[in-house]
Amino acid sequence: MYQKIILVVCFVFIQLKATIYSQVNHITTRTNINLTDWKFKKGIWYNAQKKDYNTNSWGNVKVPHTYSMDAIEKTGYYKGEAWYRTSIDVPQSMKNERIFIRFEGVGQEAQVYLNEKSLGKHIGGYSAFIYEITDVVEFNKKNLIAVKVTNEPNFKRIPVDDKLFNHYGGIYRPVQIFSTPKQNISPNYYASPGIFIEQQELSSQLATLEIKIHVSSSTKNKPSTLSYKVFDRENNLIISKNQLVSFSEKEQIVSQKLEIENPILWNGKMNPYLYKLEVELNHYGKIDKVIQAFGLRTFKVDPEKGFFLNDKPYRLNGVAIHQEWKDNGPALSNEQHQKDIDLIDEMGATSIRMSHYQHSDLQYQLADKKGLLVWAEIPFVHDYSGREQGNAKQQLRELILQNYNHPSIYVWGLWNEVRAWKGKNAPPVLLTQDLNKLAHSLDKTRLTASASDRGMISNMGNISDLQAWNKYFGWYYGEYEDMGKWLDNARKEYPEIELGISEYGVGGNIYQQDVAKLEKPIGNYFPESVQTNYHEVTWKIIKDRPFVWSSYIWNMFDFSVAGWNRGGIQNLNHKGLVTFDRAIKKDAFYFYKANWNKEPMLYIAEQRNNIRTSSKTNVKIFTNINKVTLYLNGKKVRSLKQTADLNTIIFENINLTKGKNIIEVKGKIQKEIVAHKVIWELK
Repeated sequence: MYQKIILVVCFVFIQLKATIYSQVNHITTRTNINLTDWKFKKGIWYNAQKKDYNTNSWGNVKVPHTYSMDAIEKTGYYKGEAWYRTSIDVPQSMKNERIFIRFEGVGQEAQVYLNEKSLGKHIGGYSAFIYEITDVVEFNKKNLIAVKVTNEPNFKRIPVDDKLFNHYGGIYRPVQIFSTPKQNISPNYYASPGIFIEQQELSSQLATLEIKIHVSSSTKNKPSTLSYKVFDRENNLIISKNQLVSFSEKEQIVSQKLEIENPILWNGKMNPYLYKLEVELNHYGKIDKVIQAFGLRTFKVDPEKGFFLNDKPYRLNGVAIHQEWKDNGPALSNEQHQKDIDLIDEMGATSIRMSHYQHSDLQYQLADKKGLLVWAEIPFVHDYSGREQGNAKQQLRELILQNYNHPSIYVWGLWNEVRAWKGKNAPPVLLTQDLNKLAHSLDKTRLTASASDRGMISNMGNISDLQAWNKYFGWYYGEYEDMGKWLDNARKEYPEIELGISEYGVGGNIYQQDVAKLEKPIGNYFPESVQTNYHEVTWKIIKDRPFVWSSYIWNMFDFSVAGWNRGGIQNLNHKGLVTFDRAIKKDAFYFYKANWNKEPMLYIAEQRNNIRTSSKTNVKIFTNINKVTLYLNGKKVRSLKQTADLNTIIFENINLTKGKNIIEVKGKIQKEIVAHKVIWELK
């Protein structure tokens, strides 16, 4: 039984009048330049970092950018090298300051050059990395930045294969150059914010915090002053404190205790309350300032009663997501990230599994603001080589340190569907043990988790604090109802183990509606209504078992898997509740919205099944309104009230007439009328 209470304080993005670097979860007074315009060429090109290299045949691209769109557009995709180059005039305002270049994500490896000098190589396609370039930049002339990128396989890098999702190549997240004073709140510590807030005690009367700040100096060490200010959500100053920093070493960690009286908790979607912390390092008038937000909360998991947030039961009704769109791959804009989180929030989910890798920092920030609890994880997925230990530990360290300060993140995911066929001493088992220890050494406030497709007891199982299972009853094996049997048997046989569902779902193609043609699980016909029915059955099973500490639909959005040829559309996993381009919300989306979102809604299922061959039909309604009235071709048929607990009303034996039929339903909440209309044609 895992009863440890977790106390966390975290940061989010806040829009203020300050210069920021995009999607980094803090705001600073630092001068910043976004590098968006690049020259690009796919292929192996020797010495492309040289200033006199001829790029006349190169194309022009905008970053964020990926060169792997062929993974979506056709079978197979290019796996290899490509180059990016750009030139920049470094402004005089950065002179006599420290200058850095930060990449938020490059898939999957990046060798970076500045003015022909190698700055370093980063291996891992999903985490940020940073280099100090103070001694390499030149003023009053162009500075050449060249980046050699590759997404070719590397068995020393996780993930070691792309069987479950595409490994896109390219500079697909923002790149910034920025400067700080010579004494700074260090941005160089694993590209993290440089500030970590640890909550040590929490009661209704008092929250005790320890703030740890990484500070750095590139000059002769003289004392500086650190000032701390805490503001509430209404921007009222509630704490002010100063501290002297001696800079006995060029790199050091400074800590400070702060106390908040009568704290207000970050309470999920009910009240995602955020405080604001302003930290200022003042060295003889040279100021480096970082502004962050943080939230206060506790959680625990009980094998009998499930998940608790702030000591109260809280259902983690979740979705898993990949970070890609049909026309952009993973190279997404801020608006697209916002759209994804808005859709998840609209459906009423309370949690997100951001699978199977570190996501854009902006998505974590948006989850903070929406009150969505997040399962964050590294790409230790499916297979292993036995040679990826170092890179897996690096990516876990980057994930935790770069995202330590998000209140939404409650768990660090260590692996997904990794199978240790060779026993308890197999490389992935030993690596998981090391990863679990590393996670707890870096963050004492959160849990670890893993997602298994094996049995309750396995070589990889139950090493992390929490275990969840990917279960696809009725799609790859068994029947829908077997989910309930499995959960009940597991609960009975292993009462001490917390039970979570890390994935569940089936395919659904909005262009396919004939249930008689279903070809599961790898055929070419996945009717949308089959997907809907699966979720109706499976959600009731999960809902009726409060001991299930989490459940995550696979997947919120359709996504690409190069080489797949299933469900009538190549290179696509159809299990999403929303289409790959985000244009269509499938019927199952509205089923969950009716059950998870309290805002009044009314939806007629099977609206795309609009060609009917039988005059007698049922009309299924997803709604959280108690009473609904059905109209056929403008005439009232009858009214029905909710009688089940799945917010579903079915009007049976409705007689259609030949030709077009207008089916409309209406409901009323107080004085508000909610309606939905579809047209079905009887042939």
